[in-house]
Amino acid sequence: MANQITSGMLQQEHYIQSTDEEISHIESVKDSIEELRDSGNFFSVSLQTLELIRRFNHLYIQVFEKMDKNPSLLHQLVVAAVGLEKKLIRES
Repeated sequence: MANQITSGMLQQEHYIQSTDEEISHIESVKDSIEELRDSGNFFSVSLQTLELIRRFNHLYIQVFEKMDKNPSLLHQLVVAAVGLEKKLIRES
């Protein structure tokens, strides 16, 4: 049983990112949104993706421009970035 717990913990460590990695990922998604806007293909994405972009931008402003230090907002932004990245990859 101890081996199962240890192996489970090792598998979970793979998904843990540092804050620097999360911020880098967020910036990468922000760059992808800007590229999409600049390319003129902004309106070729689904309404769901546009809503994710709106939510991501709102959270981004709260965390990085208004400097809100609430860890919950950063977590929501990380989750939004992951979901949005997947949608952008699928739709491009």
